[in-house]
Amino acid sequence: MLSFVFASHAVSAKAVIGNGTVFHHHALGCTVHGKCVIGSDDHIFPNVTIGSKWSNGVCEGDSPQIGDRVFIGAGAVLLGDIKIGDDVIIGSNAVVTCDVPSNSIAIGIPAQIKSRKRVD
Repeated sequence: MLSFVFASHAVSAKAVIGNGTVFHHHALGCTVHGKCVIGSDDHIFPNVTIGSKWSNGVCEGDSPQIGDRVFIGAGAVLLGDIKIGDDVIIGSNAVVTCDVPSNSIAIGIPAQIKSRKRVD
């Protein structure tokens, strides 16, 4: 389990982060909630927010659970009690507030889920 705390960003020491997960560019601008679970071999780019939903100053639940081998592009926001499957790509600046099944791509605001096509 890895954890980071930097002056200009906050990756909670309470977050569970799997082996081989990389916060590129020293986690610049990243915020990760303490209840977040991040899988193994993920790639997380700068300015990513992973946290809970808040409404009128009240927390609405837990934070995301992220699978293995997930790519999260710069500026993406993942909010709420959602599950991100394995082998998912989340595009830069996407806002994800719903579950994303394995082998999918999430892009846009709000994120739309697309199937990943495999080339063999």
